[in-house]
Amino acid sequence: CPQQGQLLAGAPASMGLEGVLLDGQDNHAAEFTCAICCSLVDAPLLTRCQHIFCLACLQDWLATKPSCPTCSLELDPRHGAGELRLASPLAWRVLGRLRVKCPLQGCTWHGEYTGLSDHMTSSDTHQAGAAGSATEDGGASPRQQSAARLQQAEQLKAAGNSKFEQRIYRDAFALYSKAINLAPEVPTYRLNRAATSFMTADYDSCIDDCADALRLDPALVKAHKRLAKALIERGELEKAAAALDAGVAACGGEVLAEEVRTATQLCEWQREGELALEQGNATLARTFFANALQKTSAVRCRLSLVRAELALGLCDRALRTTREVIKQDANASEAYVLRALALFYSADLDQAHKHLKAALRLDPDDAEAGRTMKKVRKLERHVDAAKQAAFSRNFEDAAREYTQALETASAPQHAPLSASLYADRAATWLRLKDFDATLKDCAVAIYAQDDCTRAFVTRASALHHLGRHNEALQMLEGLMQTFGQDTQVSAAYKRAQFEVRKERRPDYYALLAVPSVASTLEIKAGYKQRALECHPDKNCETEEARAAAEAQFKLLGEALEVLSDDVKRKLYNEGYDKAAIEERVQAANRAASNHDKDGCCRGGGCS
Repeated sequence: CPQQGQLLAGAPASMGLEGVLLDGQDNHAAEFTCAICCSLVDAPLLTRCQHIFCLACLQDWLATKPSCPTCSLELDPRHGAGELRLASPLAWRVLGRLRVKCPLQGCTWHGEYTGLSDHMTSSDTHQAGAAGSATEDGGASPRQQSAARLQQAEQLKAAGNSKFEQRIYRDAFALYSKAINLAPEVPTYRLNRAATSFMTADYDSCIDDCADALRLDPALVKAHKRLAKALIERGELEKAAAALDAGVAACGGEVLAEEVRTATQLCEWQREGELALEQGNATLARTFFANALQKTSAVRCRLSLVRAELALGLCDRALRTTREVIKQDANASEAYVLRALALFYSADLDQAHKHLKAALRLDPDDAEAGRTMKKVRKLERHVDAAKQAAFSRNFEDAAREYTQALETASAPQHAPLSASLYADRAATWLRLKDFDATLKDCAVAIYAQDDCTRAFVTRASALHHLGRHNEALQMLEGLMQTFGQDTQVSAAYKRAQFEVRKERRPDYYALLAVPSVASTLEIKAGYKQRALECHPDKNCETEEARAAAEAQFKLLGEALEVLSDDVKRKLYNEGYDKAAIEERVQAANRAASNHDKDGCCRGGGCS
């Protein structure tokens, strides 16, 4: 991996384990030779096609070609291979029994493959000649002892480079530490160990090693760069800029120009973003923090972006980011507070309460956590009171409690909590028959969350009460395309269709000039009277007049047909139009016919 190789001081190391097999082991090791580096596997992975490769070799290969290097089977870079130790314990045991030797010159150790890593990283091995060690050669001159220590340290550094290239950072750290113990005056070893700490996100150790390397060699450019990067990832942007200023003074400006520009820009973006957030311009703040995150993954910048998104009511990404930060650092109290705030704005008060308790356990003096906890508890009281009042059908008190809940929450306009509270209050206004207030709250809830189906359904009910059935139907037609499986939306849509058809149907009682409580005789008499008046033969002055009379005469026939039949008249009085009445009558007839075919009546009725 060229990018990783650039992190290390010195020549890049080769992949795999070379020259470690004892004589007579070649045949046994054939199945455990990486086909990419052609060496004995180090940190072996087993693909789903049962081929074994080094961890770093396979990762680098899959980054350019997602297929097996041996059989060309397509592999998922994320799930196409697993650790040999877990994927095939038997193969791992066979590999572990291979007889190997230490690759470092002058070391006489030999043993099994599984013991090689422990031998290489042990603090008791490869320390011959170290100051204060039991194996220090008292007969050699100081110059010879120093040369021997340096030679041994160089071998350990080369072994550490190999482990670093294989992404085995724990072993690389141990090997560099052993090299430092042998030759503490060499800054390169500390610089390489700082690289392993950086790769494992142990930025504190990285900063310490870089500082030690610079004390040994103030003009070490890589140490200045790595120190600045570690400080940036720690979120200490100002310190990184100051460290780079010191590096410029020691090494010159050209070699650190790019790092200085990056640090300066990050400081400016962070400062401008925080200022915009204080001034209430969360959109601008979000832009600054997003720009910063293109150059760093510092927790400070990530949580700053979370604050900007929460100010805009965007909770989903805030929840994902805070979960990732907490997973990386379980003691990050600020992440717990921001996650609690995101859960609060998502209307998940129980989880918000739990995360705030966790934040206060980590930092009992956290003022923001304390304020948010009080707000959550107060909101819970208002919401519970509103629900209890609505259950008791005391809707005026329920509306008052929801109003106080909205004032307490002070949630951003687009937060799910705002949509939920406005939708709940809109349902309360609907019960109080304050339809204008209902429509207003529904509009706010829908603007906050365009998928707030409760607000759409409540708005449709209010529109029906105001006689605006067609408007309700048009709104629900669009909603059905997305939420057609929602039972409430489906029921509201069917009701809207029914109300629109009911509104458009002719008034048969008015046509016949009879009251809605008229008897069948009165309906027939009304029909005769109106039929004489509207007969086409009596309205033939013009073609238009005759056509209008024919249409009216046809409607009179429909009115007589429906109102003179008890079943059809009952359905008409319930609001069904003629087409719906015919559908229901036919469905009833089919059901009765199928019932008779079952044979349960036997001609004498069902028992």
